[in-house]
Amino acid sequence: MHRVFLVSLLLILCVALSVPAQTTLPIVEEVEWEPLRNHCRQLMKMIDKGDGKGGVTPPLPAETVRALQQLLAKKADDPNAAVRAVQKLLDPHCLLAVSINPESRVKAMRGPAIAKLRQNEETIVLLKIHNDGGVTHQLRLRGPEITRAGERGEDRWLRAVLVVDAPFGAKLSGRRLEYRLLRLTPREAGKREATFQFDVGQGTQDLGFRAEVPVLFSIREAKRD
Repeated sequence: MHRVFLVSLLLILCVALSVPAQTTLPIVEEVEWEPLRNHCRQLMKMIDKGDGKGGVTPPLPAETVRALQQLLAKKADDPNAAVRAVQKLLDPHCLLAVSINPESRVKAMRGPAIAKLRQNEETIVLLKIHNDGGVTHQLRLRGPEITRAGERGEDRWLRAVLVVDAPFGAKLSGRRLEYRLLRLTPREAGKREATFQFDVGQGTQDLGFRAEVPVLFSIREAKRD
């Protein structure tokens, strides 16, 4: 009887501790259309630059790219509606989302995108940033499973690098909403969980460690020659 109870309790705890993908991300309001429009155009150029080249998996399907290009090409009669439309197109493909409050406290959450990778191959994923504090510091990423310079170990199986190639930089723009690209390369296959921890400087993590989020990946084995 006690054994059945303990097994049931463990199952409940596992469910409670897991972080499922969000069906949708919160829509960010009060965003200026023209700066977001220019930002998205730059984002599309970055995606196009590495789209399918060198085995890199693009973060957006072709139909989303076409719809976004059409939206960005025309003048917006209703800028607020255009801002929401951009988010509805991009948000479903965001693996992670980060929000920064006016006190520069950072929170992270799981996005709707499917967490699928291939061993030893780079995949580009989207990161949504709601910067309510207007922070212009560098967004830093780390985690116990993420490899960094000078750090080695069997538990560090995932290379995760924020794209900072021009016109994007290491520092945030300070705009209320922006999207960034994240390069992921796993060296292990199978079901693997990685915790992503974000901050914008010393003391900017929110209380309760909500600036970190675990993601369970499904990683296919590397292609054989």
